[in-house]
Amino acid sequence: MFGRFDHVGMIVHDLDFATSHARESFGLEVARTGAIAQFDIDAVFLGEGFGSLELFMFTDAELQASRLEGATQRLDHVAFEVDDLDALAATLRAAGVRFTGPDRREELVEPFVLGTARNLWTRPETSSGLALQLIERAR
Repeated sequence: MFGRFDHVGMIVHDLDFATSHARESFGLEVARTGAIAQFDIDAVFLGEGFGSLELFMFTDAELQASRLEGATQRLDHVAFEVDDLDALAATLRAAGVRFTGPDRREELVEPFVLGTARNLWTRPETSSGLALQLIERAR
């Protein structure tokens, strides 16, 4: 059902501090950075190879505060590559799982494209409390 592990996403209060800390503490190098304007996200991916660490924050202060729930950082999601996102989404929907984007503001019924990949996030309350990012890369 799920393919290769892709990354763990951590929401952080201070992206620069968290990036420096991860680099110094774990020896992780920055693999890429980016912003996803439609979801108010600034992100840094550290480490390459089998899985990476995504550190991100929302530029919308209200959304950032509600997602951090008073913490300075917390696990947000685990991401997996999948071969057929539509088929997996149909299977999960049949089991009661619902989908959203990374901001969790609204429910999604169709995957959306980020770069060259199609994506969906599960709503944690419908997927055993864990948000999963499902990624179907372009072939």
